[in-house]
Amino acid sequence: MAHGQLEIDHVFVFTQPEAVQEIERLNAAGLVQSNRRRHVGQGTANACYCFDNAYLELLWAVDATELAAPAVARTRLGERSRWRRTGASPFGLAVRPKDGGTTPFETWPYEAPFLPAGLSLPVAVASDDPAQPMLFQSPGTARPDQWTNGRAGDRQTAARLAEITSVELAFPVGIEPADAFKRLATDDLIELKQNASGPAMTLTISRRDSGLPCTLTLPDGRMVG
Repeated sequence: MAHGQLEIDHVFVFTQPEAVQEIERLNAAGLVQSNRRRHVGQGTANACYCFDNAYLELLWAVDATELAAPAVARTRLGERSRWRRTGASPFGLAVRPKDGGTTPFETWPYEAPFLPAGLSLPVAVASDDPAQPMLFQSPGTARPDQWTNGRAGDRQTAARLAEITSVELAFPVGIEPADAFKRLATDDLIELKQNASGPAMTLTISRRDSGLPCTLTLPDGRMVG
């Protein structure tokens, strides 16, 4: 999905190690993993599900020492990985500028240890508050259906699913979305809601046969429709 000068590149949600339950639910819904990765130096690993325009990243902690390292600490990924105990948001939202655009929020350069030297991720200063989702600019500039490195696989063609068409972020009652998220909502890139039962994210996904879209709710990983 794209609006203005930004597109959604991917979203992430922290899970238990190996995301066993979430993967079982996605497999049962016909989704296929596109790739997996260990983020050396950051203390996390993932399993990714690519759609045509964006992808879903299931993320989990694998090394508490790496997560607590000075280079990583400001991301609050350690607290996010333990979100059920810490009250942090388990979600992340990565955007990619298009047509030479820039991110409309203040950022700091996260020199992620797993990235090549000299490359950094612009992370929203608003995400210094772990109760807010982690918001950042992706280093990628292309949609998964334009990747040439094979990491998108066949995307979700077997399930006849096409694009993530909307992202709804639900904040717990009492947590006000930061201005950076309100700006994205004003630009129609995301939708903001309140949720009495805790943080939640809902992805709406279009079908290749132009049938009714389905929804994927997170953090539980349940598909509806």
